[in-house]
Amino acid sequence: MKPGSIIPSNVASLRSLTVTMAVMSYLACLAIGALILVERAVTNWTSGLSQEMTIQVAHVRDADIDAEVAKAQAIASGFPGVLKAEALADEAGAKLLEPWLGTRALEGLPVPRLIRVLIDPNRPLDIEALATAISAAKGARLDTHRKWEAELTRMARALSVLSYAILLLISVSAIAIVIFATRAVLQANRPIVDLLHLVGARDSYIARQIDGRFLRTGMLSGFIGVGLGLLTFLLLGLSGGGGMAAASRSLLFSAPETAIWSYLFLFAVPVAATLICLITARVTLMRRLGVVT
Repeated sequence: MKPGSIIPSNVASLRSLTVTMAVMSYLACLAIGALILVERAVTNWTSGLSQEMTIQVAHVRDADIDAEVAKAQAIASGFPGVLKAEALADEAGAKLLEPWLGTRALEGLPVPRLIRVLIDPNRPLDIEALATAISAAKGARLDTHRKWEAELTRMARALSVLSYAILLLISVSAIAIVIFATRAVLQANRPIVDLLHLVGARDSYIARQIDGRFLRTGMLSGFIGVGLGLLTFLLLGLSGGGGMAAASRSLLFSAPETAIWSYLFLFAVPVAATLICLITARVTLMRRLGVVT
């Protein structure tokens, strides 16, 4: 007798299990993709923030703002550990405030001037000393972006915990679904199981005849879920040029050394789905067969 032959391939419980596990695998694929994108984006943002600083030069009464900007720029340019200090255009600060205040509210306001400071990653920088030196220019203040970096890190940590919690809930739900499906299959084939017991078949033999179906069900549903997940990210990547589309494209079409890890994590879903179906079904079968006997 071939493994799994005592269970017909068109059993309703197995069909329902395939569809449900495919949905679970699809959701897991989306959660893993979102987790990868969040961690990658936050890494890029924080690395950029850690290599840059901003000098804000506010308008001060009886002070020439252009002269103070030039003075602060000269101090920063010659400071050890600074690669470059670049004075931004006059309207740079106004553009940063436009989303909150609008263009009309900014008319006539003394918007601070900005200087972009690039840090040399190969040389240590004394931030406190730089801030003290820059204070020689009237109205100049150093912004290290540490607050924004901490906020991004905190947000990434919260989103990562949420993604892991979703994956845990999906796994627990999948295990529960497999348990109910296994009991339903065993109950539907109770006469065959009783007959096998009658002719002296052991529980392990009967379990091997049944869990082959669950092995194929888990593998099939896992690959269906991953295929739908990859299709979803592909459609999002082709949907336009927004941030979500660009992130989806980067997940699928990034550099080989980066993409290989993304695909490894995504294709771990069919492996996990197969193991959940196989192990859960075997444990449930052995326990239920012991009750039957």
